[in-house]
Amino acid sequence: MTMPEESRRLLEALVAAYPDHVRRRVGAREVAGLDGAIEAGRRWLEESLTELLSLPFTEQRRGPLELFQAAMVFPTECMAEAGLEPVSRDPVAEAALPGDVYDLAPASTRDLGEEVWSLHLAWGAAKAAAFRRRPAPPPDADER
Repeated sequence: MTMPEESRRLLEALVAAYPDHVRRRVGAREVAGLDGAIEAGRRWLEESLTELLSLPFTEQRRGPLELFQAAMVFPTECMAEAGLEPVSRDPVAEAALPGDVYDLAPASTRDLGEEVWSLHLAWGAAKAAAFRRRPAPPPDADER
């Protein structure tokens, strides 16, 4: 199946945003090996998004933001290996993303900039439209 244009554009934007987002969130902290961790995370994200977004919308079981957040494991492991202390986080953020101990993951694609957020909204609208076009399942025999 060919990837829909909305999916392709979102994939490209998320992969392009990843390195700068991680560097911005890490800030001035010195972390040995961070560049390698960012590149490994970027590659994983690109592969994972390609696999997900190549599926028909109705078969996608995860969201692109969820994968972006999961890709934070690469810089997180690097920072932990460097001995950096976890940061204090909001209890809601801790509950939503317990492994994000350095507060690297975005809560929304809006945190990645207006362009990424707009592309995510367009992708979501295309996905919703795909569900609207899908025929309703036949009624169960028990309902007859």
